[in-house]
Amino acid sequence: MKQLTLQHGVVLTLAALAASACTGSCAEAQLTQRSADVFGASTVSGIIRDAEGVPQMGALVEALLPDTSVTASAITDARGRYHLNLRPGRYRIQATAALFLPSVRDRLQVLRGGRTIVNLTMATLLAPSGWLPASRRTTSEPSDDWMWTLRSSAGRPILRFDSSGGLSSSQPDDEESSGPLAVSSSRQESRRGASGGSVTVKSSQGGFARGGSHNVLVLTRVNEDGSGAVLRTDLSGPRSPYPVAPSTELSVGMQRRMPLNGFTRAVLTYSNHPELTSGRGMTGMQGATLRSGERIEVGDLLRIDAGSVMRESNLGGNALIVEPFLRVSAHGPASMVLAYSMTRSRGTGSLDDLDRVGAPTPIAVMRNGHMRLETGSHHALSASGEIPGGGVIEVELFRDAFSNPLIGGVGSLAAADIPAEGLVVDPTTTTYRVAGRDYDSVGVRASIRQPVTKSMHVGAEFATGQSLRVSHLQSASMTDVLNTLAPAQSYAATAYADGKVLHTGTSIRASYRFQPLRTLTAVDGYRVGDEGAYLSCSIRQSLGHTRLLPQGLEAVVDVQNLLAQGYQPFFSSDGTTMYLAQTPRSLQAGLSFTF
Repeated sequence: MKQLTLQHGVVLTLAALAASACTGSCAEAQLTQRSADVFGASTVSGIIRDAEGVPQMGALVEALLPDTSVTASAITDARGRYHLNLRPGRYRIQATAALFLPSVRDRLQVLRGGRTIVNLTMATLLAPSGWLPASRRTTSEPSDDWMWTLRSSAGRPILRFDSSGGLSSSQPDDEESSGPLAVSSSRQESRRGASGGSVTVKSSQGGFARGGSHNVLVLTRVNEDGSGAVLRTDLSGPRSPYPVAPSTELSVGMQRRMPLNGFTRAVLTYSNHPELTSGRGMTGMQGATLRSGERIEVGDLLRIDAGSVMRESNLGGNALIVEPFLRVSAHGPASMVLAYSMTRSRGTGSLDDLDRVGAPTPIAVMRNGHMRLETGSHHALSASGEIPGGGVIEVELFRDAFSNPLIGGVGSLAAADIPAEGLVVDPTTTTYRVAGRDYDSVGVRASIRQPVTKSMHVGAEFATGQSLRVSHLQSASMTDVLNTLAPAQSYAATAYADGKVLHTGTSIRASYRFQPLRTLTAVDGYRVGDEGAYLSCSIRQSLGHTRLLPQGLEAVVDVQNLLAQGYQPFFSSDGTTMYLAQTPRSLQAGLSFTF
C-alpha cells in the first residue's frame, strides 16, 4: 500500500512538472507572439456594409500583395467585422460576397506595429450607382458649383488624416485605443456629415448677362442623415462703359432622403440684372427659378425621376411658366438601360441635371403684347449599354418643339434697327438675345464614351434634326434678317474630353461641336442645353502643390466658341456690322479657393 501511494505521488509530481512546463512554454509562446505583434506584426480590421449601411455577415475579406497573391483572409461575423494580422508593407484589401460587386481598397500602407481600420461598402450587382450615366457634364456649367455628394459616396473609401499629420480617426467602441490608427470608410463620411465651401473671383468678357468681375461664394453642408444643403451667391463688380448697379444671383438648394432608396431635391435661384434692357426704354430684369424633383428606385430594375421647373421673369411685364419633366429608366440584361424622357425645360430632363446649383437666367421677350419665355417640349426614347473597355454607347430617338427660341447676337444696334418686340440687350458686353420663329424637330442621336485612363474620358456624338437657318443678306435690318429664318434639316458632330490629369492636378472639360455655319440653333437643343458650340473648354489648375500657395487654390478658365465660328454678319442701316451666332464667344478667368 505504501509503495502504491509512493508511485501515485510520483505520477502526480511528474504530471505537475509537465503541466508547469507546458504552461511556461505556452506563456513564453504567447509572450513571443505578443512581442511580435508589438514590434513587428500589424492589424487591419473594419466593418463591411452594403450601400444602405447594413453590416454584411459571411463576406470574404482578403489581403493581397502587389503580386496578387493572398497573404491573409478572414470572414466577417454577424456584425460585419473582420480582423487580419499582417506584416508591414503595402497591401490591397478586397471584400467579396455573393450578389455583391467586389469592394477594394488599393495601395494600403501598413506600418510596423500599427492598427489600421478599413471599412468597405459593397454595392449590389444591379445597384443604381452602377447604372449607366444619363448625360455628361457640359463645358458651360459653372465650375464652382457644388456637386451633390450623396449619390457618389457609396463604394468609394476615403482615407483621412489627423491634424498632426498621422493617420487617425474616431474608432468603433469595441476597438482598443492603443497604437496608431488609420480609418478608411465611405459610409462614415456621410454619416458624420461634412461642411465646406469655395470663394471664386473671376472676370468675364463677352458673356450675355455675365460681364465684368464676379465674386462667387459657395457654402455646402451634408448632414449625418444624408440630407444636404448648399448656398451660392454671385455678386458682380463695376462695369463699363455703362455705370449700372451690380447684378446679383442667389441660389439655395436642399436635398433629403426618401423611402424606396430615393431622395428629393429642390433648388431656388433669384437673379437681378439691372444692365439688361429691352431696347425700347425698359431696363432691369429680375427673375426666379424653382427646380424640384424626386427620384424613386423600384427594386434594382426601375428608376423614376419626376419634377418640375417654375420660371418667372420681369422686364416691364411679368412672364411665368411651369415646366414638368419625367424620366423612366429600366435596367435590362447585359448592362442595357432603356429610358423614356419627357421635359418642357431645356437643360433639365432628370434629377441629375439639378447637380448644377446656378440656373440659367430666365429671359423673357415681348411677343404680341405679352412677355414670353422660351419653352417647348421634348420626348425621347433611348437605349444604352456598356462596351469593352468600360465605355458606354447610346442611341436616342427624339421629337422636339421650340416656342420663342432665343438666338444670340453681337454688336451695337442702331435705334432704327431695334425691333419693336422680341429683343433683350446687354449693353455692357454688346451682346443681345432675339426671339426666332417657332419650329419642330425630329431626329436621332448616337454617342459613345470611352475611358482612356482612370481619370480621363473621351467621347463623340452625332445628331440629326432641324434647326433655324438664316439666308445670306448683306444689308438688312434686324427685322428683315429674322424674317428669313426658317427650319432646315441639319446635323451636328461633337468630340469631347473630360477628366483630370493626376500628375499636374489639372481638371479639364473640352469639346468641339460642329454644325453648318448658317444654322443659328442647336440640333437636339434639349440635349445640348446651353452648351457652347464649336471649340469650348473649361480648365481648373491646382496651384496648391507649391509651398508658396495654400492648398485648395485653383486657377479657373472657361471659354465658349474660342475661334468665334458660326458668326453670320449683316449690316445695319447706319453701316454698322452686326452678327448673329448660335454661341457668341465669351471668356471667364479667375482664381478659386476651396475650403
